[in-house]
Amino acid sequence: MMSWSVNEYLVKLLRIRQLIAREQIDYVLVTCQTNFLWLTGGRPYVNQASEKACADLLIGQDKVYLVSNNIESNRLLTEELAGLGIEVACYDWWEEQGFDAIITGIVGGKKLLTDIQLGNRFSRLRWDLLEEEKFRYGQVGEAVANILEVIAFTIEPDMSELAIAEMIKHQAIVAGVNPWITLVAVDERAYQYRHPVPTGNKLKRYAMLCLTGQKYGLFVSTTRLVHFGQLPADLAKRHQAVMAVDAGFIGSTVPGVSVSSIFTSAVQSYQKWGYPEEWKSHHQGGMIGYMSREFRALETTKVEVRAGQAYAWNPTIAGVKSEDTILVCGNQATIVSKCRRFPTTLVEYPGGVVVRPSILVL
Repeated sequence: MMSWSVNEYLVKLLRIRQLIAREQIDYVLVTCQTNFLWLTGGRPYVNQASEKACADLLIGQDKVYLVSNNIESNRLLTEELAGLGIEVACYDWWEEQGFDAIITGIVGGKKLLTDIQLGNRFSRLRWDLLEEEKFRYGQVGEAVANILEVIAFTIEPDMSELAIAEMIKHQAIVAGVNPWITLVAVDERAYQYRHPVPTGNKLKRYAMLCLTGQKYGLFVSTTRLVHFGQLPADLAKRHQAVMAVDAGFIGSTVPGVSVSSIFTSAVQSYQKWGYPEEWKSHHQGGMIGYMSREFRALETTKVEVRAGQAYAWNPTIAGVKSEDTILVCGNQATIVSKCRRFPTTLVEYPGGVVVRPSILVL
């Protein structure tokens, strides 16, 4: 295991068993990589591109079984699940019915649902982070922010978007971060596309760098902007507006406030700053955690912010974006991907001020 404790595992296992009781079933089969990792801290993958874990966890009220073929069972039990008291139910990889036979042998005629079948009812178990997870989130946030900061101070005109993206990914791997989403836009492409997958276009004066990185299963999203030479007035105006929208998002993300009201206020902020239609061109972010977004916020989102949850808002106006990952601690939101050397601006919102990254001018 990474830095998970047995106590953390037991708390999460209790959440699952309480769900089993609420659903009036007998077993849950954890089959997704995301949920396997959240529960145990183990690396339930060989192919990270697969949603399905390389083995399954069958959970009842009394026992937990690792249901695995003989290829994966030894590694998972000794390197990932040691000390958790999980029993192994192993089958040979070449036995086409091996998995089904094991499940039937344990469950019999009792009722079983998978984490996929339970959908959001299972996903919600991940939303309220434990103290250990909050501590790890701080580490991941610092690492991801530092990756983009290092690259922002390193890039030079005439570098291609692909070359810059390669630099970001290399820096991420060195830091032990999986660079799940790496977007780079230079000059006019920053104005054209909200999801700028890197191309061979070469940097002249302006670059947008976006990274969603994962470590310990936790995702952190952040964006940084770099300009060479004097900042154009229109770009500065757009950035001031998007920072103000983001400050409102962050400042409003406190316990007891509905996500729908946060979203509605942000739409109004776009209008106040003279960009009333820009919110329609890109989603505004939402809850983050063991998924890059647990959900995307909308006016209809029926979720209330709670302490211990994480959010990543990402308002955009053509050419600019403001994005960081925050953790709701006590009665306020704390930015986990905060800047260290990168220039910042204190931005007001109704009720206070929030630190936002400025455009780095080189």
